[in-house]
Amino acid sequence: MSTLLAVRPKSERNIELAIWAGIVAGVISALVKSGFETLIPPRTLSTTPPPVVLLEKLGFNVDLMTYEWMGYSINWGGNGVHILFSIVMAIIYCVAVEFLPRARMLHGVGFGVGVSVFAHGLVVPLLGLSGWLWLAGSQALISEFVGTAFWIWTIEAIRRDRRYSIPRNKL
Repeated sequence: MSTLLAVRPKSERNIELAIWAGIVAGVISALVKSGFETLIPPRTLSTTPPPVVLLEKLGFNVDLMTYEWMGYSINWGGNGVHILFSIVMAIIYCVAVEFLPRARMLHGVGFGVGVSVFAHGLVVPLLGLSGWLWLAGSQALISEFVGTAFWIWTIEAIRRDRRYSIPRNKL
């Protein structure tokens, strides 16, 4: 248990690189999660996605936050919130790994599941953006947790690539 919380020495940390990796990984992983949710949706067609509900609660007219693409109406506002959340969480993860390398255990999936439980199991319902995660049904849970595993795996793959492919003295 003592190695679980082992802190990386300050001289070996690269916070600037972790932040940049988090930004890149956040954008790319948001696209991965969105693609996964297209194949295995986390909610019914009649359920409004939490990012859209958040924008509505903040007073934004989400009907004006759309664009047309090949006959589809795409809500850039909801997608923007989704991408922004992914960037913030990816930065937190990448920086956390600089301090606590064991946060990347299981390719980050433990961290990702924790984020999912915290965000979709606590914060989202408490803000009234969606119902309680454990009441969503097995299909929603499968979508949420498997999609989250792909999401965090993508973040960790990009973080690891950036962390170990750029020599520290080149920054």
